[in-house]
Amino acid sequence: MQELVVLCKLGPFTLTAYGLCVLAGAALGVALTLLRGRKSLGMDASLSLCLTVVFSAWAGARIVYVLTQLEGILVDAEYYGVPFILKPWEGGYTLYGAVLGAGLGIWLYGRTTRRNAGKLADTAVPGAALALCVIRLGEYFNGQGLGHYVEEEALQRFPFAVQNLYEDWQQPVFLFEALAALVICLVLLCSRKAVRPGTLSERFLLLLGATQIFLESHREDECIRFGFVRFAQLAAIAVIAAVFAYRLVLRVRRHGWSGGTITRIAAFVLMIALCVGIEFALDKSSINNHLLYAVMAAGLAVLTAAVWIPEKQLTSAAREM
Repeated sequence: MQELVVLCKLGPFTLTAYGLCVLAGAALGVALTLLRGRKSLGMDASLSLCLTVVFSAWAGARIVYVLTQLEGILVDAEYYGVPFILKPWEGGYTLYGAVLGAGLGIWLYGRTTRRNAGKLADTAVPGAALALCVIRLGEYFNGQGLGHYVEEEALQRFPFAVQNLYEDWQQPVFLFEALAALVICLVLLCSRKAVRPGTLSERFLLLLGATQIFLESHREDECIRFGFVRFAQLAAIAVIAAVFAYRLVLRVRRHGWSGGTITRIAAFVLMIALCVGIEFALDKSSINNHLLYAVMAAGLAVLTAAVWIPEKQLTSAAREM
């Protein structure tokens, strides 16, 4: 595995293998969105939506990365420095910056064109998941997306492990994240017609967040951290919590408070606390990490179930809002 694979240079611009994967992912995502939106939105509106999502996701991913790493960028001039901010082709992006940017872009596009933002987002999210799948695979070419070191010789082979720049074997977390994104894409495509606009987007955010919390914990690369806290996991929890809160509001407005609703809230809070506790216990306690990861996966499954409230209970409430 190489840290950076340069394909060609054109003036100040450099095309890398990872950059090519990003372009390929974006192209596939746009193609799928155009295919899905050709009847419901029309080709012109679908193309405008794609351009909005691609640009806003790119801008959001870049801006959030720069803001979270601003101190290092300004101080560590050997690697970054102010010129780095003006060279986006050299890397420096974050997933949840892209999610935030795309969400804002879709909302603004909906306001401008007087279209329902939820319906627009539902059209775009399967393509976004497909694009993410290809982009994650591209991390192989820049030495990112690597996990724990694999010491067992029997597992020192693909797909259980890949070699890093120094020929040590590590878990290919980038591959697991790519597969997770592909599964999310298929789940969204196979979902029944949503009973209200925005439902498919909520499922995308929920599934993306749950898988991200789990897989991000395996990364041992240059992921953004604040001490022991990983930015992607914090962002994932915040997004899932926002989706959960919105869905609860819809349900309570229609049905009022019930024992089931309170149970869901309690399960959600407990599972978040469980995942946080396990994250801090990894590599710091005498408990086997494999067992801790198994418990985390089970907790995330319960969390997902708590958020995934049956849509029939939300339809009437959404219409009343």
